[in-house]
Amino acid sequence: MIYLTKELVEEYNRGKRRLSLDLGMHLSEITKELDGVPLEEVKGDFIYAWDGKELWKLAIFDKHLYRLRMMNGKPILEIDGIRMHLVKEFKDIFDYSREVVSRLKIKQEDIVLDTCMGLGYTALEAAKKADRVTTVELNRAVVALAKWNPWSNELFDKKRMRIEEGKSCFDFVKECRNGSFSVIIHDPPRFSIAGELYSREFYKELFRIGKKNARLYHYVGSMSKGKRDIMSEIEGRLEEAGWMVVKRNKKVQGVFAVKPRQEWEEKE
Repeated sequence: MIYLTKELVEEYNRGKRRLSLDLGMHLSEITKELDGVPLEEVKGDFIYAWDGKELWKLAIFDKHLYRLRMMNGKPILEIDGIRMHLVKEFKDIFDYSREVVSRLKIKQEDIVLDTCMGLGYTALEAAKKADRVTTVELNRAVVALAKWNPWSNELFDKKRMRIEEGKSCFDFVKECRNGSFSVIIHDPPRFSIAGELYSREFYKELFRIGKKNARLYHYVGSMSKGKRDIMSEIEGRLEEAGWMVVKRNKKVQGVFAVKPRQEWEEKE
């Protein structure tokens, strides 16, 4: 598979031949790889894939527009023009996932739940350290784009990775046994799209499926409406559900929490 952007085609037309045809994963000398490719059809800031016969625009419309686009040299997911990745504080988009996994202190014995897969960058980073990772993705358009994305390939190859497709993470969590996960990464869509994933009821379910001393990261974002402190509201609901909020982190725009052993033993 060959991946193309307008910028790459422009560089090629200017005579540059050392280019990446896999969205920045590798550089190679281009000889005849682009012969026969309709380069004039590569337009805008979309990403295209050439399979040897047909040029595919990596965008899917299913009530919303889902697409891949390049950001700082790597592919990201956009929904209706809104980036699904935190890039403000990071030159490399993968640094967000590295920061989250590092702060969660994921170890080899950990069993991790990533509630909202997206392109799977955080799940893949967690899988470098954890024993097993389960990641959930409701939207099949997102799963399809992840399968096209070469940076997401290992999601579908890793033996220690389990993907729950086409199921809401709320429904999945309700089906899980008590104490299933030692680490939970909760990076949900914005509140207006998936408000139930910010609810006390959902946080209680996360608490139930967390092991003793489970660690939780909850992405919140820079959400604010006037004088309303949404971060504090989320922290309050987490603590009402049994979690102990440990720290806010401005860089990753989220909160870290733990499941106290005492709370677990009192509720058993």
